[in-house]
Amino acid sequence: MNYRSILIACLATLGLAVAGWGQADGKIAFISDREGYEDVWIMNADGSDPVNLTQGRHCTTPAWSPDGTKIAYIYLDDYPRGRYGGEIWLMDADGGNPQQLTDDSVDKTSLSWSADGRSIYYVVRWTAEMTKESEAGERDGPDAFVMALDGSSPSPVDWREVPHFRYSSRSPDGTKEAIIVLRTKGDEENLARLQITNIGEHEPSVIPLPGLPRNATVSDATWITKPTWSPDSMRMAFTSLTRPGLIWAVDLDGGNLVELTNGLGGRNPDWQPVVPSLTATSVESQSWGQIKSLLSR
Repeated sequence: MNYRSILIACLATLGLAVAGWGQADGKIAFISDREGYEDVWIMNADGSDPVNLTQGRHCTTPAWSPDGTKIAYIYLDDYPRGRYGGEIWLMDADGGNPQQLTDDSVDKTSLSWSADGRSIYYVVRWTAEMTKESEAGERDGPDAFVMALDGSSPSPVDWREVPHFRYSSRSPDGTKEAIIVLRTKGDEENLARLQITNIGEHEPSVIPLPGLPRNATVSDATWITKPTWSPDSMRMAFTSLTRPGLIWAVDLDGGNLVELTNGLGGRNPDWQPVVPSLTATSVESQSWGQIKSLLSR
């Protein structure tokens, strides 16, 4: 075996490892109207290779299944009446095999999956009647339901039991929660901030995001957006408040702040879950096979 063979083997191993790391980043699903409809799109974690999955449908709230193979979303069949209503649909990660799960004309506002991937939770929009009941002290939250993946047997649940239905977003490793404060009322600096809290603690770490353009914030109210985490819990994506909305990604220390949607607009990002151990096993196997092939020549 000569040094050239060793070098080729090392380069092949490095290339396959890098490819594996790229897979571990997963995809980001999001909503964009760049082609005239508020379709569900996916893109790579660096914003490259955006693909329209729904091709001419007004949608909202894409949500990846825990295994990263399917996306649930709400199809707004009565758009532009509002960004609520519509029915829940399910499709494969490439947009194939679309299936309608509900047919009840109830205004739905958000979706999330059970941890085992067997059920989908949804929350119903807060109505004027709900507001009256809340003011009378008879209601403490919106109506929420859970159903099977075929849309059958929807059952009411306490809204506090709905996964991910809170202002903050918990990291996949379960150690942190985060919010993005795009604007605090009365804040003359008009500066967005990332707030990260370790689970079990009360005081968050507040990290300024000076790289976010000033027009990504608002001036007359407090605005908070919930980020979506990368599968390795090291990075987050979130929506700014520009017109159109733009999707940004940032490291936990506030570094590497990047606009992912290339100025074309996007909102409701959801990062694809990935099982790193499976990816690592695949890369290891491919690398060793390549090495053996090269060294046998």
